[in-house]
Amino acid sequence: MAGTKVCVRCLMDDTASSVTFDENGVCNYCHKHDHLLQFYPQEESLRRQRFEELIARIKASAKNKRYDCIVGISGGTDSTYTLLAAVRAGLRPLAVFFDNGWSTEISVTNIKNAVEKLKVDLFTYVVNWEEFKALQVAFLKASVPCVEVPTDVAIMGTLYKLARQQGVKYILSGASFMTEGIVPMEWSYIDGTYVKSVSRLFSDKPLKTYPGVSLWSVFTHTFIRRIKVIPFTNYFHYTKAEARAELDKELGWRYYGGHHYENTYSHWAFGYYTFQKFGFDKRKVSLSGPLRMGTMSREEAVREIQNPPPVAKEITEYCMKKLGLSEEAFQQIMQAPNKSFKDYKTSYHTIRRFKIFIKLAISLKLMTPVVYEKFFK
Repeated sequence: MAGTKVCVRCLMDDTASSVTFDENGVCNYCHKHDHLLQFYPQEESLRRQRFEELIARIKASAKNKRYDCIVGISGGTDSTYTLLAAVRAGLRPLAVFFDNGWSTEISVTNIKNAVEKLKVDLFTYVVNWEEFKALQVAFLKASVPCVEVPTDVAIMGTLYKLARQQGVKYILSGASFMTEGIVPMEWSYIDGTYVKSVSRLFSDKPLKTYPGVSLWSVFTHTFIRRIKVIPFTNYFHYTKAEARAELDKELGWRYYGGHHYENTYSHWAFGYYTFQKFGFDKRKVSLSGPLRMGTMSREEAVREIQNPPPVAKEITEYCMKKLGLSEEAFQQIMQAPNKSFKDYKTSYHTIRRFKIFIKLAISLKLMTPVVYEKFFK
């Protein structure tokens, strides 16, 4: 689904309500991208220097520990390559997999091959399915676009828990604004308070085993325990195409056909639900990153979004069956008035009041500047 006005530099258009354009037709997300590049210089010698300094800090932080960093892994391109790059750099990572019950056979095999060939320990957290299923259905009933927020929050909660238990100060992430773009807040707002709010309103199952993370928990992990979440691939030259080729060669890794398609629910949520119900094509975000970086041509990017995201009817049927939703219930969800995170209780306004602390955390390299761009720009 196309907007009426499109950025001259990337694919972002006015299907995102927060998009704005300058006098030259360049969108605010391109300006966010350019600002963030100031924190991650692209000049090769300086980038190499900063990468080596980061590796030295990580190693020094855990000399007497079994692990010096935590790497969340899903079997996808970014997380698997982050694990590979960490091992190549001489780090001792613990791989952590949050199993939400939707992983594809390809992703599970990719994880197995990676940890075995890299000789890395793997911790898997399997969420209570009935509890998590009720939470996912709750987000669908809430009629919001960000239905993968329960997984995103749980992943962060699990990673913080493992870092705390192992005494590790660094969590390495494969997420990068350079390769994945910057997601509009109205398309995906991630907040533990939001999760609890939607759960209380639309689910009859309390969150007893769900590994969530609160705003206070993020604060204590960041400022008191000094645990840092590092966007690792921002520190070296990285493109998805080159990464996939290396992963295939080194680890016997296989591609799964699309951004986040290593997870069946993510495939359906991004490719069908948000596209059909809200008119959001998240490929515009993920393709805009490499487009801004010059690693993809505009012609290639436009060609990729000419047709709707590929989601077979069987995937929708499978998801609805697994969630226990009838055809009638599913149609009610799809036809319900669209809402956003602003219609529910969240920590958004509290976060906005913590602007000075977030600036401080960024200056102390305790937090990625992406957080500031998301909430205050």
